[in-house]
Amino acid sequence: MARRHSQPVIFQGMEVGLKMFRWVVVLMLVLFLGSGITQVKSEGVGLQLRFGKLLGPPHEPGLLLALPYPIDRVLQVPTRQEKEVEIKDLWRDVSGAGQDTIDPTVEGYCVTGDQNIVQARIVAKYRIVDPVRFELWFVEPRVLVRDVVMAAANHTIAGWNVDDALRLQRSLPDAPDVTESLAKAVRDQAQERLNELDTGLRLLTIEFAEIHPSRHVVAAFRDVQSAKIEIETAQREAEGFRASEIPKAEAERNRMIQQATAYRSSAVAEAEAENAVFQDLFVEYAKNPDLVRQRIFMETFEAVIESVAGLRVLEPSSRIIVSDQAVESKREAEGERR
Repeated sequence: MARRHSQPVIFQGMEVGLKMFRWVVVLMLVLFLGSGITQVKSEGVGLQLRFGKLLGPPHEPGLLLALPYPIDRVLQVPTRQEKEVEIKDLWRDVSGAGQDTIDPTVEGYCVTGDQNIVQARIVAKYRIVDPVRFELWFVEPRVLVRDVVMAAANHTIAGWNVDDALRLQRSLPDAPDVTESLAKAVRDQAQERLNELDTGLRLLTIEFAEIHPSRHVVAAFRDVQSAKIEIETAQREAEGFRASEIPKAEAERNRMIQQATAYRSSAVAEAEAENAVFQDLFVEYAKNPDLVRQRIFMETFEAVIESVAGLRVLEPSSRIIVSDQAVESKREAEGERR
């Protein structure tokens, strides 16, 4: 058997090192290849770019097998999230100090249709409906949303008068019973412009967080608003008084009508009864006038006698003195007989 020559220790160490290096390289290669695997989050979709070119449609939430960077790049687009942009370019706090005039280079504002100035702080909420256009076609989508909404607000408010703009609604000229919301009008116009630009965005709501006249005239506007509130309060009080008094008047009217109707019925019945008695008496009188005349005389005389407490025949020369007590006693007696 041939004798095996042993290698020097240094070469043995190099051989072992090379074996370990190969395993390290293999491990690093595996890690590199696995670094492209991405978990697409549940609030959106993933866009896979290979050397900067879109690869396939957007990926739904889940595990995405992609090649490592810089071969592939995965962009997370939160399509299920509601985003918002606060626009302060048309607003300034009324309590802030400043000049007596508005400097348009540092202070934003809107001009209304009746040539008044209002300042508004707007919050625009939107959602991504086309992740490809949103992520790849525009560099700063938030700036785009801000500019489009700000332009729509300026254009819309220019067609409104100041009172309607401050109330955030107005009645339509061709339909006075129908009201139009300022926020909805701005949103519709801004959405139309976003659609023209093909941004892949949908505006959810436009909120006017604050809207007021310029700080120079805000006190006068508040006085006008207070006067309008007083007028409305007085009108409501008058309407309430009317609402409470009309039922009372109607009830009194109904009572008087019922009373008059009852009196009419009673009077008509009494008149008809007297007429029937008179007709019967007239028939008897036509047959025997002397007898009827005598009977009427006797009945009348009896009624006169009954109405007198007592009857005395005095001498013509006699003198009678009647006291107040006697008169009062006579009246009481007559009242009891009645």
